[in-house]
Parts: sequence; C-alpha cells; structure tokens
Amino acid sequence: MQVRRILSIIIGITQSIIAMLVFSFACIICLDLFGVQSVSDLTVGSINSRILALLGLGSLSLVSGLFLVHEWVESR
Repeated sequence: MQVRRILSIIIGITQSIIAMLVFSFACIICLDLFGVQSVSDLTVGSINSRILALLGLGSLSLVSGLFLVHEWVESR
C-alpha cells in the first residue's frame, strides 16, 4: 500500500508538470513567439487543430494528474 501512495504522488505530479508544459507549448504556437508558425509552413486551420489537440490532451493529463494527487492526499 505504501508503494501505491508513493507512485501515485510521483506520477500525479509528473503528469501535472507535463500538462503545464503542453499548455505552454500550445501558447507558444498560438502566439507565434519563436516563429513556429512561419517555420512549419502550415495553414491556419491546421495550426488551430493542432493547438486544439494539444489543449485537449493537456487538459486530460492535468485532470488525471490532479486526481492522482487527490488520491494521495485522501490516503494519508
């Protein structure tokens, strides 16, 4: 049981950090901070669909990570 709690918090925090990085990457693409849109040579619709996919996957990862952290808090 102790191993499950430790893995729960480690994986939960890792997933939450990855989700924040995905959100940051989506913002970088959306705001074209480093010229990503012009270098990738994609259409606006394609870029918007990729941003939407990143935001969706980031949201799922964040929710999953927060549920794991919540499980760890409840098990204490």
